[in-house]
Amino acid sequence: MVMRVAVPVLPCRDVQAARSYFTDVLGFDTIFTWETPPSYAAVIRDTAEFHLYADSSVGPARVTVVVDDVDSCHDELRARGADIVEPLADRPYGMRDFNVRTPDGHLLIFSQPLTEYG
Repeated sequence: MVMRVAVPVLPCRDVQAARSYFTDVLGFDTIFTWETPPSYAAVIRDTAEFHLYADSSVGPARVTVVVDDVDSCHDELRARGADIVEPLADRPYGMRDFNVRTPDGHLLIFSQPLTEYG
């Protein structure tokens, strides 16, 4: 058995607004939405996929998205207006990363290892 990918499912006060943030600001594409207005949606960029669902009792999640060029990712998302709440930096835990906060308070940590996984 091989586990291939984990898909975070994030609670959102407004699924349409959350989906728009992922597509308009973070550069994701919509896979699907369910119901009108949407109570559930899925977005994808490359192999990073998120599902978003309506929930009025939102508690923030933290999700790390490993990228192959964190500097260009940072520059792109900053230019698109992402809410960068932790600046791009090399971390003592062996990663170079930065944090983006979504409108629902979730933290997306865009990260690249400082050395190859071994």
